[in-house]
Amino acid sequence: MKTIILTRHAKSDWHNLQLLDIDRLLNPRGLKDATEMGRRLHERRIKLDVLVSSTAKRAAQTTLLIAEAMHYPVDTIVWLDHLYHASPKTIQSVIFDLENTFDTAMIVCHNPGISEFVYQTLGHVIGDMATCAMAGISFQTTRWEDYPMSSTTLSFYDYPKKLEK
Repeated sequence: MKTIILTRHAKSDWHNLQLLDIDRLLNPRGLKDATEMGRRLHERRIKLDVLVSSTAKRAAQTTLLIAEAMHYPVDTIVWLDHLYHASPKTIQSVIFDLENTFDTAMIVCHNPGISEFVYQTLGHVIGDMATCAMAGISFQTTRWEDYPMSSTTLSFYDYPKKLEK
C-alpha cells in the first residue's frame, strides 16, 4: 500500500502587494495553522518516508513548520520549483517519480492544481481545499507508477478549522 498526503500551503500574507506571488510569506494564522496540522499528523502517528514541496516561500514555510511538528528531518525535504502552481498532471509526474521504497509521501503545493488532482484521483468532490488542508489518499499498490489503476481510499481529510475530537 502507498499513501500520499496532499497538502495545500497555509494562509499567505497579502500586506505587501509589491511582492511577487512566489515571494509571499505566511500570515500569523498561516504560521499557526501549519504548526497545528503538523501536530495533528504527529498525533496520528504518520511517519513520512519523503516530503516534497513547492519552493514558493509560503509553501516552503508551511513545509518547514509541518516537518518540525512531525520531527521530520528538514535536510531531507525535496524542493521542486515546478510544484509552484502545478497542474494535476505535474503533481502526477512527481508521484510517478517517487522511489518505490517510499510508502508514505507528502506533497505541499498550491490551488487550483492540488484540489483538481484530489478530485481527479478520488472521483468525487471534496471541494476546494482550504489553506493548509490535507487529503491522505491510500492506494492498493506497491509501485507509485501503478497508482492510477489501483483501488483508492480517502484515509483522511483534515483542515485547520475542522473540529477534531
